[in-house]
Amino acid sequence: MDGDVSAVLPADEGTVLAGGNMNTVVRQGDSVLRVAGRWTPTVHRYLDYLARAGVHGIPRPLGIEGDRERLSFVDADVPVYPLPDHVFTDDALVEGARLLRRLHDASIGFGLDGAVWQAPAKVPSEVICHNDFSPHNLAYDAAGHIVGAIDFDFASPGPRLWDLAYYATRAVPLTDRTPPNAPDMADAERRVRLLLDAYGSEATWADVLRVAIIRLHDLAEMSRDKAVELGNPRLADDADGYEREAAYLATLRD
Repeated sequence: MDGDVSAVLPADEGTVLAGGNMNTVVRQGDSVLRVAGRWTPTVHRYLDYLARAGVHGIPRPLGIEGDRERLSFVDADVPVYPLPDHVFTDDALVEGARLLRRLHDASIGFGLDGAVWQAPAKVPSEVICHNDFSPHNLAYDAAGHIVGAIDFDFASPGPRLWDLAYYATRAVPLTDRTPPNAPDMADAERRVRLLLDAYGSEATWADVLRVAIIRLHDLAEMSRDKAVELGNPRLADDADGYEREAAYLATLRD
């Protein structure tokens, strides 16, 4: 899931980066161009705030040029589907959880006056959630270690567990159709507890299942809306998948 796109960036302006299904991202040297939205000034202000708080490995806002934003290029590997083996190691799961904790903690104190978000705020608004914290938005070095995160377009205030539960669905993973190179559901509860311990959360396996189900239904609704808005039927297919995953997790919860 990437940011909203109401226009398409010309490919001849640079190298089109793989992976975006809701935005066209074009690399120009050490920067990237993306379609901007009315939320972009808030997201840029938030990225600056994270940098001042000492967070590394995230894009730096370089300006808004008409209907486009320019960000620094995070020089690391951001995987696309099908995800590579290193994404599913215990070490990677732990590194992602610790990075998410750093992002959440660094967001405390961010000024909300005048803020405009693409994704609705959720309660309790404990931190600024990334809202798409998943391996496909994480940056890995050559050894497979997580060194940063990208695509903050959907950031908005929300509970810590909102991000944790979604990260679990993709990185544990929590699905009835586990990729062949990923741990299967027999190992899911252990890996969820590993994730929560690494983050420092007191949430439980049951808490993660409950919020993951809600999160997947929320994502399905958003994907259906975007499928119509962007004329992209693949997003409707994605929504069917999210609802199927939610229904499967409901059988575990119940």
